[in-house]
Formats: sequence, C-alpha cells, structure tokens
Amino acid sequence: TRGQFSATTNLVLGLGTGLLAFESTLLLDKKLEAACSVSLGVASLLLLFVSVAIGLFCAVNRLSDFRLTAQITKNSSEENRKVEEMRKRAGAMGTWTWRLFWAQLAFFGFGAVASASAVLFQLWR
Repeated sequence: TRGQFSATTNLVLGLGTGLLAFESTLLLDKKLEAACSVSLGVASLLLLFVSVAIGLFCAVNRLSDFRLTAQITKNSSEENRKVEEMRKRAGAMGTWTWRLFWAQLAFFGFGAVASASAVLFQLWR
C-alpha cells in the first residue's frame, strides 16, 4: 500500500506539473483567444497550481510521518507518555496525508477538465 500510494501521488504530481506547463504555454503564446477559453485556462492554472502545492505538502507530511514512526519504533521499548503522544501525532499525520491526497486528486481532476475544456472551446470557436 505504501509503495502504491507513493507511486500514485508522484504520478498525479508529475501530471499536474506537466499540464500546468502545457496550459501556461498556451496562455503565454496567446493560443487561447476565445474569452471562455482564456477564463478556463486561467482557472486551470490556478487549480493545477493548488494541486501541485498540495502534492508537495503531502510528500513533506508523509516524510515527517515516516520519520516520526521510525522514532516511535526506536523508543517502543519505553512505554511512556512521550511514545503515546508520538503515536497520536503519527496517526493524525497519516489521516492528513490521506486528506491531502484526495484534495490533490480533486484539484488535479478539476484542473484537467478545465484545461481540456479550454482547448476544446478554442478548437470549436
């Protein structure tokens, strides 16, 4: 599960970055001329930017979670309050990782739909 999760978040992050570059090139080269195409293109840029930012935050959160889990494992022989607090924090970080993943996926999906719509509106103009 851990490997698949990493692969999926990395895939969405890569696709989001690529689509962000593609859409910004279309806008900067003024290849989107129709008003609705430009609006959808700008919306796509914003949505994809948020998706990429969330993906990066998700990766950092996940890395911190792994580090905390390693510390818990190292100190697991000590059944004290500190280890219990660390476990609670690690559980919360894991929950946030999944929330960030679904948010990343949603923003990417909306950004991809907006990008495709911008291109289609421009073609049918």
